[in-house]
Amino acid sequence: MAMRLIGPIHLIGGQDFHRVYLDWPANDANVYMVDTGDKLIMVDCGCGESLATVLDNVKQMGFAVRDLSHVLLTHEHFPHAGAAEALEKMGLTVCASAAAAEAVIAGDLRTAAYHYHREFPACRDVRVLDDGEELEVCNTVLKAVALPGHSPGSMGFQVDANGQRALFCGDVVRSPLLESYRNRPGYDREACVRSLERLLEDPPEILYPGHGPFCLSHGRVWIEEELKKALEPEAREE
Repeated sequence: MAMRLIGPIHLIGGQDFHRVYLDWPANDANVYMVDTGDKLIMVDCGCGESLATVLDNVKQMGFAVRDLSHVLLTHEHFPHAGAAEALEKMGLTVCASAAAAEAVIAGDLRTAAYHYHREFPACRDVRVLDDGEELEVCNTVLKAVALPGHSPGSMGFQVDANGQRALFCGDVVRSPLLESYRNRPGYDREACVRSLERLLEDPPEILYPGHGPFCLSHGRVWIEEELKKALEPEAREE
């Protein structure tokens, strides 16, 4: 199952969407694709076991897998980055923050693969994107936004979607109806709060999170709800 979202953005995978049964929970993040008019950019890539289905979804949308050029990782955790090594072997450029790049090259506990009883396939080379750096592919520009807190390597990617700012936000912001996980390696509540406060200074209209539904308008509301969750007493005690 795949679908076009807004403008150049497509959904090509995710636990809630791609209809692939795997025998363990929380198996995949949402996997997005940006059509630049020539090359295709993936944002997150799933755990790896679903990669064949994700690539089939690319073809079902009328695109060619050979046109995939980059995969941007919102962070280093297994459901988001587990397929990166396989995509690297296919010739895609893997991009991530410095902290996420270090983790996926090491393939160590920072990837949280042990939460899912899997081993992380380590990447060989990752292009590091700095905070504020712009990746331009054809006529499309994606801006990296450092958002540490959920993990040290968490990073968002901002792109224009039909004249509106959209942010691929990974697990930094999720639907208010979903739990925000704080038991992953490197979780830092204070850093998370700072990242959410940063987003509120100039909030994007559209949010594409790593799990669950999307926020297609009034992104500020979801960011404020995420901030409320981060500031709950039980969060302060963890």
